[in-house]
Amino acid sequence: MKVVSSWNPKGGQGKSLFTINLAAAATQLGLKALVICQDQQGTAMLYHKAGNLPFDVINEIPKERPDVDIVFIDHQASDWEVPKSKFILMPLKPARDQYATYIDAYKRAEASGKTILTVVTDGSAHRADEKATTEALQKKGAYVVPSSGVFSRAAGQYRTIFDEQLNKAYKIGQRRAEMQQILARILMKEGE
Repeated sequence: MKVVSSWNPKGGQGKSLFTINLAAAATQLGLKALVICQDQQGTAMLYHKAGNLPFDVINEIPKERPDVDIVFIDHQASDWEVPKSKFILMPLKPARDQYATYIDAYKRAEASGKTILTVVTDGSAHRADEKATTEALQKKGAYVVPSSGVFSRAAGQYRTIFDEQLNKAYKIGQRRAEMQQILARILMKEGE
Protein backbone atom coordinates (compact mmCIF):
# COMPACT_ATOMS: atom_id res chain seq x y z
CA MET A 1 0.00 0.00 0.00
CA LYS A 2 1.38 3.38 -1.01
CA VAL A 3 0.68 6.44 1.18
CA VAL A 4 0.85 9.91 -0.36
CA SER A 5 0.58 13.08 1.72
CA SER A 6 -0.64 16.20 -0.07
CA TRP A 7 1.09 18.82 2.05
CA ASN A 8 1.98 22.51 1.96
CA PRO A 9 1.43 24.68 5.05
CA LYS A 10 0.20 27.53 2.84
CA GLY A 11 -3.55 27.40 2.23
CA GLY A 12 -5.14 27.57 -1.21
CA GLN A 13 -2.37 25.73 -3.07
CA GLY A 14 -4.47 22.90 -4.48
CA LYS A 15 -3.93 20.13 -1.92
CA SER A 16 -7.56 18.99 -1.94
CA LEU A 17 -7.90 19.41 -5.70
CA PHE A 18 -4.91 17.15 -6.37
CA THR A 19 -5.85 14.68 -3.65
CA ILE A 20 -9.32 13.92 -4.98
CA ASN A 21 -8.33 13.98 -8.65
CA LEU A 22 -5.31 11.72 -8.14
CA ALA A 23 -7.48 9.28 -6.16
CA ALA A 24 -9.91 9.30 -9.09
CA ALA A 25 -7.03 8.72 -11.52
CA ALA A 26 -5.99 5.73 -9.41
CA THR A 27 -9.47 4.23 -9.63
CA GLN A 28 -9.31 4.65 -13.42
CA LEU A 29 -6.31 2.30 -13.31
CA GLY A 30 -8.27 -0.24 -11.28
CA LEU A 31 -6.58 0.62 -7.99
CA LYS A 32 -8.56 0.87 -4.77
CA ALA A 33 -7.99 4.36 -3.37
CA LEU A 34 -8.82 5.97 -0.03
CA VAL A 35 -8.66 9.66 0.88
CA ILE A 36 -8.07 10.79 4.44
CA CYS A 37 -9.27 14.37 4.83
CA GLN A 38 -7.34 16.10 7.61
CA ASP A 39 -8.24 19.54 6.31
CA GLN A 40 -10.39 21.44 8.83
CA GLN A 41 -12.29 22.95 5.91
CA GLY A 42 -13.22 19.38 4.97
CA THR A 43 -13.03 19.95 1.22
CA ALA A 44 -12.58 16.28 0.29
CA MET A 45 -15.31 15.32 2.76
CA LEU A 46 -17.71 17.76 1.03
CA TYR A 47 -17.08 15.97 -2.26
CA HIS A 48 -17.66 12.61 -0.58
CA LYS A 49 -20.95 13.72 0.96
CA ALA A 50 -22.18 14.79 -2.50
CA GLY A 51 -21.94 11.13 -3.52
CA ASN A 52 -20.03 11.56 -6.78
CA LEU A 53 -16.69 9.96 -5.86
CA PRO A 54 -15.59 6.44 -6.87
CA PHE A 55 -13.57 6.05 -3.64
CA ASP A 56 -14.10 6.54 0.10
CA VAL A 57 -13.15 9.60 2.10
CA ILE A 58 -12.68 9.44 5.85
CA ASN A 59 -11.55 12.15 8.27
CA GLU A 60 -9.05 10.32 10.45
CA ILE A 61 -6.28 7.80 10.06
CA PRO A 62 -7.76 4.32 10.64
CA LYS A 63 -6.45 2.22 13.52
CA GLU A 64 -6.15 -0.82 11.26
CA ARG A 65 -4.47 -0.93 7.88
CA PRO A 66 -7.17 -0.32 5.24
CA ASP A 67 -7.71 -2.80 2.40
CA VAL A 68 -6.67 -0.40 -0.37
CA ASP A 69 -3.83 0.01 -2.85
CA ILE A 70 -3.17 3.70 -2.29
CA VAL A 71 -4.00 6.24 0.43
CA PHE A 72 -3.99 9.98 -0.16
CA ILE A 73 -3.83 12.19 2.94
CA ASP A 74 -5.13 15.73 2.43
CA HIS A 75 -3.33 17.81 5.06
CA GLN A 76 -4.72 21.04 6.42
CA ALA A 77 -3.24 24.48 5.80
CA SER A 78 -0.95 25.84 8.54
CA ASP A 79 0.21 22.29 9.39
CA TRP A 80 3.98 22.68 9.68
CA GLU A 81 4.60 19.15 10.97
CA VAL A 82 6.28 17.15 8.22
CA PRO A 83 3.98 14.21 7.34
CA LYS A 84 4.97 10.73 8.48
CA SER A 85 4.46 9.19 5.05
CA LYS A 86 7.55 8.69 2.92
CA PHE A 87 6.04 10.34 -0.16
CA ILE A 88 4.87 13.97 -0.18
CA LEU A 89 3.07 15.75 -3.00
CA MET A 90 3.63 19.51 -2.65
CA PRO A 91 1.31 21.64 -4.78
CA LEU A 92 1.97 25.35 -4.99
CA LYS A 93 1.10 28.51 -6.82
CA PRO A 94 4.27 30.29 -7.93
CA ALA A 95 3.53 33.79 -6.61
CA ARG A 96 6.42 35.05 -4.49
CA ASP A 97 4.63 34.89 -1.11
CA GLN A 98 3.30 31.39 -1.87
CA TYR A 99 6.73 30.21 -3.00
CA ALA A 100 8.47 31.43 0.17
CA THR A 101 6.28 29.20 2.36
CA TYR A 102 6.78 26.27 -0.01
CA ILE A 103 10.59 26.62 0.17
CA ASP A 104 10.58 26.55 3.98
CA ALA A 105 8.31 23.48 4.02
CA TYR A 106 10.26 21.76 1.24
CA LYS A 107 13.52 22.13 3.19
CA ARG A 108 11.90 20.59 6.28
CA ALA A 109 10.58 17.64 4.28
CA GLU A 110 13.89 17.17 2.49
CA ALA A 111 15.79 17.21 5.80
CA SER A 112 13.42 14.47 7.02
CA GLY A 113 14.40 12.25 4.09
CA LYS A 114 11.04 12.45 2.30
CA THR A 115 10.47 11.77 -1.37
CA ILE A 116 8.90 14.97 -2.70
CA LEU A 117 7.02 15.69 -5.90
CA THR A 118 6.18 19.33 -6.60
CA VAL A 119 3.22 20.36 -8.73
CA VAL A 120 2.97 23.99 -9.83
CA THR A 121 -0.46 25.31 -10.69
CA ASP A 122 -2.12 28.61 -11.61
CA GLY A 123 1.08 30.30 -12.71
CA SER A 124 0.86 33.32 -14.96
CA ALA A 125 3.18 33.52 -17.95
CA HIS A 126 2.54 37.29 -17.94
CA ARG A 127 4.19 37.78 -14.54
CA ALA A 128 7.95 37.52 -14.83
CA ASP A 129 8.55 36.27 -11.28
CA GLU A 130 5.88 33.54 -11.55
CA LYS A 131 7.16 32.45 -14.94
CA ALA A 132 10.75 32.27 -13.64
CA THR A 133 9.69 30.30 -10.55
CA THR A 134 7.63 27.87 -12.64
CA GLU A 135 10.46 27.31 -15.12
CA ALA A 136 13.05 26.82 -12.36
CA LEU A 137 10.88 24.28 -10.55
CA GLN A 138 10.08 22.49 -13.81
CA LYS A 139 13.81 22.11 -14.51
CA LYS A 140 14.09 20.44 -11.08
CA GLY A 141 11.39 17.91 -12.01
CA ALA A 142 8.19 19.64 -10.94
CA TYR A 143 4.99 19.10 -12.88
CA VAL A 144 3.12 22.11 -14.18
CA VAL A 145 -0.67 21.99 -14.39
CA PRO A 146 -2.08 25.09 -16.07
CA SER A 147 -5.08 26.92 -14.72
CA SER A 148 -8.21 25.45 -16.26
CA GLY A 149 -11.92 26.05 -16.05
CA VAL A 150 -12.54 22.30 -15.93
CA PHE A 151 -11.34 22.23 -12.32
CA SER A 152 -13.79 24.96 -11.36
CA ARG A 153 -16.57 23.23 -13.24
CA ALA A 154 -15.87 19.93 -11.49
CA ALA A 155 -15.60 21.65 -8.10
CA GLY A 156 -18.93 23.40 -8.62
CA GLN A 157 -20.55 19.97 -8.91
CA TYR A 158 -18.39 18.24 -6.25
CA ARG A 159 -16.95 15.92 -8.90
CA THR A 160 -13.48 14.95 -9.99
CA ILE A 161 -12.33 15.76 -13.50
CA PHE A 162 -12.57 12.02 -14.24
CA ASP A 163 -16.33 11.99 -13.76
CA GLU A 164 -18.04 11.06 -17.04
CA GLN A 165 -20.39 14.03 -16.59
CA LEU A 166 -17.39 16.14 -17.65
CA ASN A 167 -16.40 14.09 -20.73
CA LYS A 168 -17.21 16.99 -23.07
CA ALA A 169 -15.54 19.72 -21.01
CA TYR A 170 -12.97 21.91 -22.76
CA LYS A 171 -9.46 20.40 -22.60
CA ILE A 172 -10.64 17.60 -20.31
CA GLY A 173 -8.34 15.14 -22.07
CA GLN A 174 -5.26 17.24 -21.34
CA ARG A 175 -6.16 17.77 -17.67
CA ARG A 176 -6.86 14.07 -17.17
CA ALA A 177 -3.58 13.15 -18.88
CA GLU A 178 -1.67 15.52 -16.56
CA MET A 179 -3.21 13.88 -13.48
CA GLN A 180 -2.43 10.42 -14.87
CA GLN A 181 1.20 11.44 -15.50
CA ILE A 182 1.54 12.72 -11.93
CA LEU A 183 0.00 9.51 -10.58
CA ALA A 184 2.35 7.40 -12.74
CA ARG A 185 5.32 9.25 -11.27
CA ILE A 186 3.97 8.68 -7.75
CA LEU A 187 3.49 4.97 -8.41
CA MET A 188 6.99 4.61 -9.86
CA LYS A 189 8.68 6.21 -6.85
CA GLU A 190 10.08 3.92 -4.20
CA GLY A 191 8.92 4.06 -0.61
CA GLU A 192 5.50 4.24 1.02
